[in-house]
Amino acid sequence: MKAMKNLLFIALMLTVLTGYAANATSIVPPKSVTVVQFNDVKKGHQLTIKDAADITLYSEKIKENGNYTQQFDLTTLENGTYSIELNKDCEILTKSFNVTNGIVKFSVENTFYKPVAVARENQLFISQLASNDEVLDVNIYYNDELIHQEAISNSSNLKRIFQLSPDKKGDYFIIMKSAGNTFYKSFTL
Repeated sequence: MKAMKNLLFIALMLTVLTGYAANATSIVPPKSVTVVQFNDVKKGHQLTIKDAADITLYSEKIKENGNYTQQFDLTTLENGTYSIELNKDCEILTKSFNVTNGIVKFSVENTFYKPVAVARENQLFISQLASNDEVLDVNIYYNDELIHQEAISNSSNLKRIFQLSPDKKGDYFIIMKSAGNTFYKSFTL
């Protein structure tokens, strides 16, 4: 009887040890994650991850107002330069990073302010805050015909007021380009 108890105790101990050994061998090291955070986001803002050729690798519309926090495993990306962009109402926030052999290093954070165009009566107001010596290229079209073209530069606050002819009622279209971004605005007088 005593031999049976010893045998049962040994079997129980082997079962417990085997269970612990199985658990120890199945532990997978955690992935390297990068936490991306942006404050004061609004529902509808656009988050994108792009490569150096400006190809979108990931895109997401923000679903809630407040602070945005998301985990990404960026270590699986090929060696190179990438950026995370948050396209907000009046600005684009960019966080640049490099991936080298699975190591992610963030380098530059940049804020780009979008140009604003407002039409009132026969005047067109265009302005943009230029944080990095941007040039604002403006093309104004009236009924699909280019009527004015200008590059605005040399200021931290790029702005112009255009007087539009009161005789030219109809559809206007503006193309504004700055720092590799293109913005469109249409209005009718």
